[in-house]
This record gives sequence, C-alpha cells and structure tokens, in this order.
Amino acid sequence: MKRTLPARLALVLAPWLVSQAAAAPVPVNIPVGLEYGLIEQALREHLFSGAGASLTVSQDASGCNRLAVAEPRVAASGDGRVAVTLDVTLRGGTPVAGRCVLPFAWDGSVVLIETPTFAGTPDKLAFRITDSHLTGSGGTVADRVPAQLWSGLKQFVHPRLEAFTVDLAALLKGASDLLGSALRADPDTAAAAIASLALHDPVGRDTALEVNLTFVLPAVPPERWPATPTAPLSAEELAAWDTQWQSFDAFVTWAVKTFAREQTGRARRAFMSALGDSRHRLRDALVADARAPDPVRALFRETWQALTPLIARAARSGTSGNALRFIAFVNAGDALLALDSVGQQYGVRIDRDGLRTVARTLVATVGDDELDYTVLPDAELRELFGFDPEFALATLAPPPAWYAWLLSAAWAATIDPSLTAELDGWVPASDDLDRYLSAMDALFAAVIDAQAARGRVASPFLPVYRTLVRATAWQESCWRQFVRRQGTIEAIRSPAGSVGVMQVNRHVWRGLYDLAALEHDVAYNARAGTEILVHYLVDYAVRRNEHELAGGIDNLARATYAAYNGGPGHLRRYRAADSRPALRAIDEAFWHKYRTIRSDGSAAVRSCYGD
Repeated sequence: MKRTLPARLALVLAPWLVSQAAAAPVPVNIPVGLEYGLIEQALREHLFSGAGASLTVSQDASGCNRLAVAEPRVAASGDGRVAVTLDVTLRGGTPVAGRCVLPFAWDGSVVLIETPTFAGTPDKLAFRITDSHLTGSGGTVADRVPAQLWSGLKQFVHPRLEAFTVDLAALLKGASDLLGSALRADPDTAAAAIASLALHDPVGRDTALEVNLTFVLPAVPPERWPATPTAPLSAEELAAWDTQWQSFDAFVTWAVKTFAREQTGRARRAFMSALGDSRHRLRDALVADARAPDPVRALFRETWQALTPLIARAARSGTSGNALRFIAFVNAGDALLALDSVGQQYGVRIDRDGLRTVARTLVATVGDDELDYTVLPDAELRELFGFDPEFALATLAPPPAWYAWLLSAAWAATIDPSLTAELDGWVPASDDLDRYLSAMDALFAAVIDAQAARGRVASPFLPVYRTLVRATAWQESCWRQFVRRQGTIEAIRSPAGSVGVMQVNRHVWRGLYDLAALEHDVAYNARAGTEILVHYLVDYAVRRNEHELAGGIDNLARATYAAYNGGPGHLRRYRAADSRPALRAIDEAFWHKYRTIRSDGSAAVRSCYGD
C-alpha cells in the first residue's frame, strides 16, 4: 500500500528555517499518517465486541423487525473528512399472532461523512458525523427508505460511531521519550521541547488520515552550530563512527527481524530485501570519504524510507493495538530524522541511544543485548532469509559402498576433506597453477552439487547455475582464497570487507555466516557464496521472470550477479539504460567471463594469472 509522502519523510519545514540564525526557535512539524486500514480495525473492535462482524442494533421481541450493520470501511471523502461505510440490513413488518404481516426487507449501506477532531482531548482522535446518505443494494443513492431505518440509524448507530476514538497516547509518549533521549545533553532544551509537544489539525488524505505532531526547539546561541569537518577523522572520531554505524545496522537488523517473523511469502521477502539493500549501502559507506559529515544520517534516511511502507502493510495485518504501536514506532523514527535535520546545534545525532528509544516505542521490553551489534551466526536471521537455520559444511569421507545408495542426497552435500586440506593456505605459483585450478574446479563442482541436491534450483536452470558460480568466483577473486603479503599467507580481502574466493562481504552477510571461517576455510567460503547465489537466483531472478525477457535464460545469470554485487535493488541494473558507467563496466566484465566459462571451460581462468 502506498504511503503518503508525509509519513515517508518526517520533516515539513519552511525552507528558510534551515538558513535562519541559530538564535531563532525552530518549530518542527511531523505529519503522521494513520492508515485507513488501521482505523477500520479499531472501529471494527469498537462496534463488534463479540464473535463475528455484524451488530444487531435494534430488534423487537417478536423478531419481526430487525436492524443490523456490518463491515465498516473507512476512506477519504475527498474534502479532508473521512467516509465510514456500513452494510445495513433492515427487516420489518407487523407482528400478528406470531407471524410477520406485510413483511419488507431492505439491504444496502449507509455512508457517514465524519470530521476528525481532537475535541478537547489532546491524545484521542474523535469523529463527528456531519453528513450521511443511504445507498441501495444496486449501488444507487436511496431516495425512499423506510422511516424505521433512519430512526434506527440515528438512535443506535450514530451514538456508537461518535463514541469511537483512536488513542494516540502511545504516539505522544514515544515522541516524548525520543526528545528526552536525543536532547539528553541539554535537559532544559529537552524539557521545553517535550512541553511543546502537541497533536492537531487531523485531515483525511487519499490513503491515510494525517495528524500533525509538532514541537518547538528553543533558541540556541550561534556558537553552538557544529563546524563542518575539513580534516580526516581522528582515532577517537573513527571509533565513534564505528559505534554509530554498528548501532544503525544492529537497529535495522532488529527491526527487520521483528516485523519479518510475523510475515510470510512476498511480505517477508520485502523486509529481507530492505535489510540486504541497507547492508549493501552500509558496505559502500564504509569505504567512502571519512570526512563526510554524519554518514549514518543518509543511511538511516534511505533505509527508513524503504521500511515505512512495509511497516504500514504489517500494521494492517495485525490487531488494532499492535498497529497503533507500529504507527508510534514509525513516528519515532520520523521524529529522529527531523531532529537530526534541524537539531545538530543541540547535539542531536542518530546514535545508539536514540535508535534504542525508537525501538522501545514498538517493544517496550526489548533488551540492550537484542540491539547490540554482534558477528555471531543467527539461526533465525538465516531462516528469515530462506536459508537452512544452521550452516554446516560436511567434510566427511565417502560413505561405505554397501550403503552409499541410501545416502545419495546426503553424500551430494559433502566435500572430500583431503581436497579442502589441500586448498587451504594454497597460493599457487606458475608451476602448479594447472593443478591448483583443477582442485578449485573440483571444489566448485562439489559445492554446486551440494546445492543442487537441496532441490532449490529447478533442473532447467542448473546449467546456468553451474556456470554462474564459476564465473562469479572468477570475477570476484580469480579463484583465489589466499594471497601472500609481506611473506604471510592471508585471505584475500577487499577494502569494503569482502573476503575469500567468493568475496562474501562481512558487513552484508553478518549473522548468516561464521566470519572467521569465511577467511580460513576455502570450502566454507565457497559454500557460502554458492548459497547466496542460489538465494538471488531462485528468490529474485527466477521469481521475477528475468528469463522471460529478451536475452532468455542467460538473463538469470546476469541478474543474479548484479544482485550479488550490489544487493537486491540492483537485480535489473544489467538491463537498465541509466545504470552508472562503473556498474555497467562491472556487469559487462562478468558477462564476458560467464560466456567464456561456458565456451572454453574452467581453463579460461588462467588468464587471471597472466597466462
């Protein structure tokens, strides 16, 4: 569901505010979008206290006369108000001797036009009925209706609807907590900002009811404006930057897991894609200019804008209470962005404490350990990505022949330990290059077979997958796990933190693999890379029918590698006319290697070594 712009971007300020003298107070306005689906859920719970979704609002003792309503729907009315539509069932007649004489029936709906208002209650959104009309079952406005219908609606239905409110206390509480945390360096400023918090001006937009949350940051002297850094960061500043980006990544990971575990299918994949793209952006930020001010701000803004529409959908699928907490959570994140945009002179930054305060607007009991940055493998995270919860690389000897036929699938997932032992620590020289490449090719064959045995890659796509793995390893590392530097053998590593033969990135795939094993175990690294390729091939390229476009089945390899290199959002970049030249060059280099492997076989990798 498309979110309104104000809910995606929290800050609405007149342009002149940013350039004003620091001595001027800064008013901040954060429009909060309350999805109509959320209001429907709350209204349904308010009207229908028992089982079912129908309410008998009037019925006589004989049962001859009955008025019932069902299925509330909430939408914009087009003039800033909201329209609440209820299905209406009317049965009537004259009870005589246990019978209903001259019976009549009317089925249709009533449309109530309501004005949202706070009506003197600062944290409860109420609705005042200002117009209404009836629609018959054929969809036309009813011009002649039974008097009992209007009487019953006004007597029983109108009061129930006007007694309905949406409690936004959690939203105000979350904003208050966030202000207290973000402005903790200046308690007086925090207290003044919290005291100015208010909700007002509710208005019905196209897809959501919008409420304005406002507060005022008091004036500060100009000397408190932060200076723009001109020199590289000091050791202390770099340590603070590490803490900042790790807190950001830990928060995003926690948020995605919190929402994704309640979702299935496409909804879950959308959350996991958002996490994947966020981590790829983080990977790129880690090799950017260290003098750039507050890199986490841009990371958080982009990731938050990707997550908020997904959270809105999740809110609609939950209960009213949970959905309201989701809205408070989104609002707290929006408020943090707003503060970061205008509050640098107050010492505001997107840091560990602010992010944890945002998290606790959703789950008040979340512990610090759940929001800590850790590199330990996480079985739940793997499962949410669609991987096996445990990633273990079997290196068993071949099974005895007398029962090997019983274990064919399991044996396909094993790797000869002597092959792994031979490759670990091997930096090939020119006189043993052929033997080295042959051993690496045998390793790739084993890990490809291991993945094929799991059955995730459909048979028609296996030839593409086999070539894809070898071409990716060629592109990423020239089939090298280790290099020699200053007389020491170590894992090949990129400036962005990618390691080993498949260049599995430590930051992108944190929590899914053992980072130490990615470095010292060539088989583990190869298996991890092939698992990631299966993920992008099956869950993205095939699912999105890349092979049905011009270019055919080989599109799957090109799309999969683009996602492997840049994240889920890069899946279609190989065929995008506006792809950046640097990315286009990467994709063309891969495409050349893919076709060369397919035509010439693995021996083509010798060209990496000057042969």
